[in-house]
Amino acid sequence: MSQELLLGASAVLALIYLLFMTRSEPTLLRSAVKTGSIALLAVVALPIPLLALALGVSALGDLALSRNGERAFLAGIGAFALAHLAYLTVFLSLEGEATPAVGWQVAAGIVIACFSSAMAWLLWSRAGSLRWPVLGYVGIIAVMAISSLLVPAPYARPVIAAAFFFVLSDSLIATERFLIAAAPAPRWLPPAIWLTYWLAQFFFCVGIAQIL
Repeated sequence: MSQELLLGASAVLALIYLLFMTRSEPTLLRSAVKTGSIALLAVVALPIPLLALALGVSALGDLALSRNGERAFLAGIGAFALAHLAYLTVFLSLEGEATPAVGWQVAAGIVIACFSSAMAWLLWSRAGSLRWPVLGYVGIIAVMAISSLLVPAPYARPVIAAAFFFVLSDSLIATERFLIAAAPAPRWLPPAIWLTYWLAQFFFCVGIAQIL
């Protein structure tokens, strides 16, 4: 099956999940659709083993997070931490026209560091027994996002966009699970989490593999 067909199939599953499953109760079908969407991106990325690994581990993280319970959440955090470390390794392996950091990159890096620090401060008193895994994950994704700012052309734009969407998606997850846990989440929040997350994985896939 061609890469374009696999990307299309991933997008179809992502759309089904977005429209019908983001607010539904956990079921095997829901888990299969969520996991399958990212697993298809991993298949697209097979020519780049580390990229395929990052996406494949992310799919396992999706499988864990599609279920209820603290153990499933911890498994999801662990999987995505490994995925971000794999992405970071991919960034370091990319060859291209390297340019020294300029003003906007430095500013963006400072914003990411400050935002991550603020999230860590908020989560310190809200994450309870999950405090240390959550804070460790915040640090890992911050390093990944800052590192994306130094990716060489022609990978830079899609990779930076992917990192931005990932940080946004995970911030929304933290908001839903810990910061507004005592109140009903706004109806737009679960779809926004999924949409920003899938866009992050899609841009990582097509940007690093140079597809489309």
